[in-house]
Amino acid sequence: MDKKRPTDEEMAAEKPLKPVLQKPPGFRDEQSPPAASAEPSGSASFPRRRPRPMHPAPIYAEKTRRRSRCRVFCCCFCIFFAVILLLLLIAGAVFFFWYSPKLPVVRLASFRTSNFNFSSGKTDDGWSFLTADAATMLDFRNPNGKLGFYYGDADVAVILGEKDFETNLGSTKVKGFVQKPGNRTAVIIRTRVRTQQVDDPTAKRLRTELKSKKLLVKVSAKTKVGLAVGSRRIVTLGVSLKCGGVRLQTLDSQMAKCTITVLKWYVLLI
Repeated sequence: MDKKRPTDEEMAAEKPLKPVLQKPPGFRDEQSPPAASAEPSGSASFPRRRPRPMHPAPIYAEKTRRRSRCRVFCCCFCIFFAVILLLLLIAGAVFFFWYSPKLPVVRLASFRTSNFNFSSGKTDDGWSFLTADAATMLDFRNPNGKLGFYYGDADVAVILGEKDFETNLGSTKVKGFVQKPGNRTAVIIRTRVRTQQVDDPTAKRLRTELKSKKLLVKVSAKTKVGLAVGSRRIVTLGVSLKCGGVRLQTLDSQMAKCTITVLKWYVLLI
């Protein structure tokens, strides 16, 4: 009896099944399509935050140390400056309370001239030559009872006339001096000119005003003034001194005021 030949299905069923290989962890099949996202399509996706850079601990600590040093230095400097300023204010208050300083009083006391004449130049040239000697006295008074004044060497100039008729009557240097508390000092300033060229209208006006005592007299000086406590000199300042601007007939009866200017702009005394 002929046996039937087994079919392909029967032969496949009789073959033993091979075990299914497991995929290793993290395995990804590049040929397979990406899996659908688990998130719903309608939900919005948020971008991931980039991590903030972290400074290394040593560098951050060094910057913190430097900042703290700067703060400490600034605080110490401000405290030191405030203490110095406070001490200066206290010292100044004590000084003013104890000495009660007052400004000096300076006056133009008198003016005298001799040998005041004009010599004519060439005929009709319009010029004359002035020759004169002058003695001007300044009166310095110290109203302080405990403080003295120190006056440095001064450059002094004497001027006659006004506006377009001003004429320089010479300049000189006066030696400085120390004025004691409550003292009054008279300083005589001698100037002279020799054959100084002056135009004829000015010469005529100066001669007329000198005769009628309407001639205007002005004195200017540059010097240094400082306070003197005993033998010590303190607070010395460069000053400009301007006196007069008065006529001779007024000067014969009363002294003229003087003005002391500090730093070319601050008027100390009027």
